[in-house]
Amino acid sequence: MTNNGIKIIAFCCRKWGYGGADMAGTIRAQYPTAYRIIIVPCTGRVGADLVMRAFGRGSDGVLIVGWHPGECDYETGNKFAYRSVEYLKDVLNSAGIAPKRLRMEFCSSAEGAKFKEVATEFYNTIKGLGGNPLKESSS
Repeated sequence: MTNNGIKIIAFCCRKWGYGGADMAGTIRAQYPTAYRIIIVPCTGRVGADLVMRAFGRGSDGVLIVGWHPGECDYETGNKFAYRSVEYLKDVLNSAGIAPKRLRMEFCSSAEGAKFKEVATEFYNTIKGLGGNPLKESSS
């Protein structure tokens, strides 16, 4: 699948979120090549600075993938990340960036098909929104 110039950063927790991406590869589920996966110890470590830096450097979308609520190895990291994402959507909206460009999903290492579905759906959402307005204004 081609990426049509779209760049999406996916912050995936090392054990479960990345495990879903890895399983997608194992089952040969194809999702768009627009993704650059960054492995983090826990989604709770993905702060506003990382998300805003990704957008500032031209990412068209940011996807955060972690373990299901209540199942985080660090107890509440994924719940913290979810609350941060909801807050950041308001910040993005205030900055003139569509909140739909940021998404959080929960996925286990056994859910490769789900990772593929989420990745494809998010890609289509970003494709419909067009390029990152920050990237276009800095050119």
